[in-house]
Amino acid sequence: MNDLRAKLGALRRQSGSAVLRDDDGAGIEALRRRIERLGAGRRHAEPGGAPATRVGDDVLAARLGGELAHDGVVVIRERIPAGTPHGDFPLDEPGRRASEVLNPCAADAPPGSCVFMDTETTGLSGGTGTMAFLLGLARFRDAALEVVQLLLTGFQGEGAMLEAAREHLRGADALVTFNGRAFDGPLLAARYRLAGSPDPFAPLPHVDLLAPTRRTFRHRWPDCRLQTAEQRLLGVARVDDLPGSEAPRVWFDWVRHGTDAGLAEVCAHNRLDLLSLVVLPVALQRSRDDPLVSGANAHAWARHQRRARGGVRGEDAAFEYLSRHRAALENDGLLELARLARRRNEWDLAVAIWEQLADAGEPTAMEHLAKYFEHERKDFHRALEATSRLIAHSPGDRRHLRRDARLRGRLAGAGCPSPDLRYHL
Repeated sequence: MNDLRAKLGALRRQSGSAVLRDDDGAGIEALRRRIERLGAGRRHAEPGGAPATRVGDDVLAARLGGELAHDGVVVIRERIPAGTPHGDFPLDEPGRRASEVLNPCAADAPPGSCVFMDTETTGLSGGTGTMAFLLGLARFRDAALEVVQLLLTGFQGEGAMLEAAREHLRGADALVTFNGRAFDGPLLAARYRLAGSPDPFAPLPHVDLLAPTRRTFRHRWPDCRLQTAEQRLLGVARVDDLPGSEAPRVWFDWVRHGTDAGLAEVCAHNRLDLLSLVVLPVALQRSRDDPLVSGANAHAWARHQRRARGGVRGEDAAFEYLSRHRAALENDGLLELARLARRRNEWDLAVAIWEQLADAGEPTAMEHLAKYFEHERKDFHRALEATSRLIAHSPGDRRHLRRDARLRGRLAGAGCPSPDLRYHL
């Protein structure tokens, strides 16, 4: 044993570590103080420094302005009069003003009774090990927005929370979320499946507002998070907001240690998410009605409208929208408008757009002009002119060189000398 201690001591000395001997009182005392400090860091204390005292669920419910409706479930209810401002928009039922966002395939029909849903969960990675500890639901009833938040005080309350959500969904015609199709929806479906109960969210038509937000602003904003939409579109400024990523830690602090510090902030964060969800469809629709002012991507909206409606009806809707908002279009949108104009035999509009873009150095427009003058107008001089600009832009492109040779041959065959064209772009 002594030999073993000597070898360990030698190894510690070689590694530069201090040797703690049984008779080294100072070392033992330092170790004890260190352990105490670590323990203190793990203990949760009240502001005065005393250890936190676990409060009952009923006390927690009172602190949050709710009630203990079931074992392990606090229900927080709020009625907000319709028309109450949230940022730059009133809290009103979306109705016809947002029908194209909520239902682009039937823009003439207003949406039915929408339930807006947002969750706070024990983790952000999903999977069956993740659960929703706070489920926020909002819908309009009797000229007011009714907000219901179901908060778990422990794992035992999950079944009651899921059933309470089912009751709140009765009579709803649509579910509206933000990133709910990828996260909240599958997570709740898994929890209902584990509870052996049908998922009441599954039958509802699901409108995930992340998709139209991305389509409209993906190339305009640094990201398309809900908080970014609040700042740039809704006029909502959060003050002292608890980040959603902190919510799991706050809830586990309650479950493990009985401290409710931060739970009110988590509920407030969830409430703000719900209110922003309510006004976001109207804000998105307004941005599409006036993309030049809002900075919305008019081409992306027209493309989605064309695909959603399909066929001639979709192309007509896209053409009308792009024509109305031509001043807000960038090159890709202008090329799409010209393409649709060509399909409708509105050549004057198509050519005008191609010439505008060709003058700005857009090679796709130059190529369209070359094809148009060669095949539609049989104006080989102007076709050769457009082709020469293409060659100047892309000297090594064999397609343009072949077109140039073909056009010069046609002009020669017609007894017309080929002009000496040299373009420098």
